Amino acid sequence: MKHFLHDAVVSVVLSGFAVTFSSLSATMPAKSLPILVSQQINFKPPDNNAPDNRQGATFAGYSPCQVEPYIIPLMPPSNQGLTLSESPSFFAYVSLTSIPVEFYLQTEDGTEVYTTTFKVEKPGIVEVRIPAVGDNKKSLEINKRYQWSFSIICDREDRSMDNYVSSFVKRIEPGQNLQKDLANPDPMARAIAYANNGIWYDTISTLAQMRRTSPEDRALIAEWQQLLQSQKLDAIATQPLLEPR
Repeated sequence: MKHFLHDAVVSVVLSGFAVTFSSLSATMPAKSLPILVSQQINFKPPDNNAPDNRQGATFAGYSPCQVEPYIIPLMPPSNQGLTLSESPSFFAYVSLTSIPVEFYLQTEDGTEVYTTTFKVEKPGIVEVRIPAVGDNKKSLEINKRYQWSFSIICDREDRSMDNYVSSFVKRIEPGQNLQKDLANPDPMARAIAYANNGIWYDTISTLAQMRRTSPEDRALIAEWQQLLQSQKLDAIATQPLLEPR
C-alpha cells in the first residue's frame, strides 16, 4: 500500500479531521489540573503563521470497525516538525483497543524506513520509538524530510478501509548555542531549549520521558497538558500516556 497521500486525498482527510476532532472534544472535554504551575516549556514553531494542516482519522468507504476509531497525531498545527535525533519518537492518540495499529515511516520517495504493528490495551497516547540502525547508517538522515503514519487496520484484506493519520519529520543539525544549552544535564532545561528552538519531536519526547520517570509529578503533568493545549490539542491533553512501542 502506497503511504504517501496525494493532494486530493489530503483535502478529504483534513475535512474528516475537523469533524472527528470536534466530536472527540465534545465527548472527552480536557480537564486541566486544579492548580497549574507557570508554563516553562513554551514551544515556538519555526513558522508561527502556518495553517492547521494536521491530518485526522478517516477512511475510504464503509469501515468494518464497530466503533469509529479516532487517531490524532501529537503534532503542531503545521503537521510538520523538526528533530535532532536519528531515531526519534512519534506520538498519536488512539481511541480503540484490540484492533491492530500500524506505524509506518518512509522517505519522500516512498522507501520504507521502519514499520511495526501492535495493539493497545486501553485508549491513550501511543509512542513509537524508531530503533537505531547502526553500522554507520542513520535511521533519519540530516536535512531530509520523511513521512510517517499511524493506521488502524479495520480489515487486513482491504487496507483502503484503514483509519489513519500522516505527518512529517525533518532531522536537522543543532547550532552552537543550542548545543551548549543541550549540554545541561537537567532534562527540563533541555526540553525548554528544544521548545525555544522549535524542535518539536525532541521537546515532546523529552517531556514524555520525564513523566514516565516521575508519573505522579503534578508539575510535569501540568507542563504536558499546557504543551498540548498550546498546539490546540486540548481534547487529548489529559489522556493517559501509554508505554512506548
